[in-house]
Amino acid sequence: MSATTERPPQPCQCLRTKNPYGTTPQNVESWLPGVETTSSYWCLRTMGPAGPDEHYVHLSRCTPSRACYEAEEQ
Repeated sequence: MSATTERPPQPCQCLRTKNPYGTTPQNVESWLPGVETTSSYWCLRTMGPAGPDEHYVHLSRCTPSRACYEAEEQ
């Protein structure tokens, strides 16, 4: 039996956060578990707590399912 591990979707490249541990990099894998509950987020496109679609930004909300989502440039 082999267990498959699904990776969480990459957040929008415009999502930014600052938390008690400092500014976090864009790669989600290095973000500390649980940090998102104590972090404040903002969108680089609006420079505020809501995205261009007028919905709040958060690590769990800024996913490819959102109309304003921007994938990380390769």
